[in-house]
Amino acid sequence: MSLWLQFVDQLLESGSQPTAEYDRPGVGRFGAIEREYDALADGPAIVDRSYRGLLEITGSDRGPWLHNLTTNQVKPLSSGDGNYAFTLNLKGRILFDLNIMVRADSIWIDLDRRFLGIAMQHFDKYTIMEDVKVADRSDEWVRFGLVGSGTAELVSRFGVTTAANLPFLGMTDIRFSDVEVPLLRHDFCGPFALELFVPAEHAVECWRSLTDESQSPHAVPVGDDAVQVRRIEAGIPWSLREITDEYLPAETGLMEKAVSETKGCYLGQEVVERMRSRQVVARRLMGLEIAGSDCPKAPADLLNADAKVVGKLTSACHSPAKAGLIGLGYVKTASGAVGGRLGVSWEDGTTEGVLVDLPFSL
Repeated sequence: MSLWLQFVDQLLESGSQPTAEYDRPGVGRFGAIEREYDALADGPAIVDRSYRGLLEITGSDRGPWLHNLTTNQVKPLSSGDGNYAFTLNLKGRILFDLNIMVRADSIWIDLDRRFLGIAMQHFDKYTIMEDVKVADRSDEWVRFGLVGSGTAELVSRFGVTTAANLPFLGMTDIRFSDVEVPLLRHDFCGPFALELFVPAEHAVECWRSLTDESQSPHAVPVGDDAVQVRRIEAGIPWSLREITDEYLPAETGLMEKAVSETKGCYLGQEVVERMRSRQVVARRLMGLEIAGSDCPKAPADLLNADAKVVGKLTSACHSPAKAGLIGLGYVKTASGAVGGRLGVSWEDGTTEGVLVDLPFSL
């Protein structure tokens, strides 16, 4: 077991509550979720993001090759630039979502660790004669998210005074304990956020330094439960909840962010462009304001007035900002009018909800 996972186990043994969201140990709550929810806005908050994986692509053909396998632009990107994209199968369905980050001598692919096997198999299948090598670097780094309005001031301790001006998925580097630490602008749960790629052997030391209460400012540890609340409020789809091979890019509401209208041919493009030209989708991702006090356990069925299944609730939480329950779900277009009411049915209960556009009005 890595030093970092040993440290996470110590945190859990000391009273932190675990998260069941991922297939590796992680903290759901360090303490009161209300405090952690507030910390994500005010900051600086620190979040363990080591459930994310990292692939490194090298070789002289890496740019054009990846350009042909993803939905967003790659060729025009320069070192320090980045894009969010999907990788699709031939039927245009999402295999996985990814952040593309261009480095001086390579391209980094940031994705959920649970997609690593699919990604490696897919990339290997479509590497024929190209000068391309894909390496899994996930265990070489531990990922920390620094979130909230106080984040830029915190990283200024490390000599970076322009972090607040970084573009989406823009990268720079800081120095920690004489070690280079790449820094990424990534508002992954809604509020302003940066991500640090810390060499694994320095991760525990870095976490302790950032959370040292004798330092001002210092970071407040926040678990995944509060992150999920913030990202649902912001209407942000999440890997293996709203982003799976069940769905097409046009259904996610992420076309503008993840799909380029002007790039050339890529795998799955015909389906994407056909849906774009027709401007019709069978279903789409929507928000749901949910009645009652018992939070539905996703996935849950969404039912019309005739008790027919017309969608799926994919995420749900209690929202402090809405003072009630909210969720995300895919709803058939014919049943997806804003203001419409749907039943919500899961193994332990039933309730109803009102459909709203995303993001939620907070």
